[in-house]
Amino acid sequence: MTERLISAVLPAQRVIDDGDMLLWRALPQRDRISLGPFVFIDHYRHRSRRGIGDSPHPHAGIEVISYLLEGEVEHRDSEGFRDRLDAGDAQWIRAGRGMLHAEQPAGGRHGLQLWTSLPPEHKLIEPAYASFRRDSIPEFELGDARVRVIAGNIGGHAGPMTTTMPTLLAHVRLASGGRTVLPVPEEELGLVVLDGQLDLGDGKTLGAGALAVLAPGDSVELRATAQGPADVALLGGPPAQGQIFFGGPFVMDTPERLLQAKRDFASGKMGRLDGVPF
Repeated sequence: MTERLISAVLPAQRVIDDGDMLLWRALPQRDRISLGPFVFIDHYRHRSRRGIGDSPHPHAGIEVISYLLEGEVEHRDSEGFRDRLDAGDAQWIRAGRGMLHAEQPAGGRHGLQLWTSLPPEHKLIEPAYASFRRDSIPEFELGDARVRVIAGNIGGHAGPMTTTMPTLLAHVRLASGGRTVLPVPEEELGLVVLDGQLDLGDGKTLGAGALAVLAPGDSVELRATAQGPADVALLGGPPAQGQIFFGGPFVMDTPERLLQAKRDFASGKMGRLDGVPF
């Protein structure tokens, strides 16, 4: 197997750091706006019931993937879906032509919120929703790691989440000083450290607050430092299709579609939630 080495480390933006919430945004960045189909990577942790999406807000042109490491949160949206996620659960929202949602945490929370860009032919597809309980997400041991596969496939272990474009999302938990080698042939691949530090050799380490982009290959070696265990998210897949235009919570493939999404939200075509839009 050809080992995938780190080709670039992109510092994440510390969007919020106020003593209650710490929010790192690894994508989009000026030098890179996508990694596989992913166009938005937020890693957050907060202590109170204050959330990052607790007020009703829209999305369009994307799939929203949430993975909760700690805490619990209530979900509701303009399509009528209501749900509750607990630690270890995952959520998939296909925003498509546009919808509103809100998420209210019950208390402190730690997790990932990710966006993947829908291909041009699916930008205006009907919205859809699904959630996946902790016990439905396959978990296996390899080397000194426990691996959970939320979407995609690692070594024959397939995640339950089905996305429009092939997508890999996995959570790897390494023991202190532990090592594992994972088969991951995805065309584009990166990793985000969620807790602890990875040992990169030659005295170098990688902790939270950065996106590591991996070179082509078909396997990746992960090693935790001797200072403690490490949690890592692996993310990747084929490159995003079409052009990418951001407009707040909307991601479209043309300026005209982006403008139309804003008009659809303002006119109420994306639905209503607690009176929004007014």
